[in-house]
Amino acid sequence: MEEAAIASQIGQDYVPYVKETRGSKFVKAEEKKEKTIYDDEFEKLLMEAEKQGGASVDDEDIDALAEILGASSLLGSVDISSCSRPGKETGLKSPIADARAEKVQAEVDMTETNDIEIEEALGQIKNNDASLATCCFNNVQMDAETVDSVTSAMVRNTSVTKLEMCNCGVTDSAIEGFITLLQSNTTLQSLSLETNKIAGKFLVKLVQSLDTNETLKELRIANQKCLQYYSTGVGDEMAIAKALEKNTSLCKFSLNWKNGGSRNTADRFIMRNNDIARKKRQGLA
Repeated sequence: MEEAAIASQIGQDYVPYVKETRGSKFVKAEEKKEKTIYDDEFEKLLMEAEKQGGASVDDEDIDALAEILGASSLLGSVDISSCSRPGKETGLKSPIADARAEKVQAEVDMTETNDIEIEEALGQIKNNDASLATCCFNNVQMDAETVDSVTSAMVRNTSVTKLEMCNCGVTDSAIEGFITLLQSNTTLQSLSLETNKIAGKFLVKLVQSLDTNETLKELRIANQKCLQYYSTGVGDEMAIAKALEKNTSLCKFSLNWKNGGSRNTADRFIMRNNDIARKKRQGLA
């Protein structure tokens, strides 16, 4: 039968079976990563660096840019007190040194004794003493009248660039004084009011007063406690994030964020301000 089959017309067309794979070989697709605002900012900064450096950006420069945009968030949370991104301890030198993150500063020691003489310091502020650039009242409990005296004196002061009043017992009644200070003073660059007793709606008013301020670069208002609870709610955080849009000078900001959406919104504005500051330093603005 086999000989008959081979001899037949069909048998002459016999082709031995050979196993073959048709089509392209299956390759597992890589997981697609969602593009974030940080990717956009990284590409933007990288393009600008290439233009300025004649397309000579090396791996170290790229790592430095990634360190600026790829660490944790720009904004301070419960355990982060700086609005700039905490840098990795790699020793890399960023091409944008002033805009990159500083190390997370340690929380203010609430048990540390402050030996400052309030009346003497007030006199220096009122007399516009040029030797007083930083005024630290941390851990000195003040009544409402003393706080008002400090804010009133600071309105006309042109020498103090940094005012620290953490854990001073500042309450809602003193916020109007700080609002007037921020709207009038054009010298102050840093204001710290952490660990006081300011309610969320008054923090909103404080941040909203920055819409006309063009000199303040740092504002710290985290760890406000009213009745042993953090004072800001979701609505307050949304209002604070929206208010930050109108200010273009603030580069560092701390708050106990609970709402991720508000935090991300504020994050974009702080990043925008850092970019504006960088361009001013490089003469690009």
